[in-house]
Amino acid sequence: MALPVHRRTISFVQRAYSHDPHERIDSIGGLNSDKSRWKLSQEAAISAIESGRTEFFVGATERGVKVAVVTHAGKKYLWAGSSDKNSDQLLWLPTG
Repeated sequence: MALPVHRRTISFVQRAYSHDPHERIDSIGGLNSDKSRWKLSQEAAISAIESGRTEFFVGATERGVKVAVVTHAGKKYLWAGSSDKNSDQLLWLPTG
């Protein structure tokens, strides 16, 4: 029997101090239904997505952009955008 998938909306990011666009996200976070905050490192979020336990969205989960795991130069990172390399919506979120 499949486990339920947790759907979380990302409302803020913690940026890393890197000029490499593929290393700009250190962690992601948002609000739980009880208004408490949650926060995961990029590595933990990648693991949660790849295991199928969690889906992350930018914006409302019904209409939001789904966050994906992509690989560049052998390194995995989070991506929420279209095929345009400059449209990663995670980078437009406020820092938290």
